[in-house]
Amino acid sequence: MRNKVFHYIFLLCLAAFSVTIKAGETIEKDNKHTTIIAGWLETIILEPWQIRLRAKLDTGAKTSSLHAVDIERFEQDGVPWVRFQTHAKTDNSAIKRIELPIKRDVKIKSHHNGATIRPVVELQFCLNGQHYKGEFSLADRDQFNYPVLLGRRVLKQGIMVDASATFLLSTSEKRCKNIANTTDN
Repeated sequence: MRNKVFHYIFLLCLAAFSVTIKAGETIEKDNKHTTIIAGWLETIILEPWQIRLRAKLDTGAKTSSLHAVDIERFEQDGVPWVRFQTHAKTDNSAIKRIELPIKRDVKIKSHHNGATIRPVVELQFCLNGQHYKGEFSLADRDQFNYPVLLGRRVLKQGIMVDASATFLLSTSEKRCKNIANTTDN
């Protein structure tokens, strides 16, 4: 009942701005950006590894986060890098070893464990046939329900969240690959 009330309030707010859209549709903002309406839970494809992951869209978090284990820092040509493994919680056979330069470190405060320092890397992902780029802190997210958390810095690229819905958008590996191939040429 509460979800339905929130959904109706959300739609009324949109109607107040003279915009009529359905969940999952896109809105053209300008020539460069398209806004989509996503549920609070969606599936993304992590590029270029084609890893299919469930992502929680969290407007309360500033920085996004990716499940990572065996995190190891190293230097390459004087630049700090990190190597780690990630996988979908439902598919351990798809474990991928990834190496990326570290963009920065972030201090994460926790009520239970104090503060920890996490490396932050830049990643690309595909959602609803569109490619996005963002900074992700690396952390063991086994204790969480979802391996990816998309925070406000990523969401501000044109992703509105309908908190009453899940899996509004389609995510096709083939469509994501086709878009990546056309933007690379």
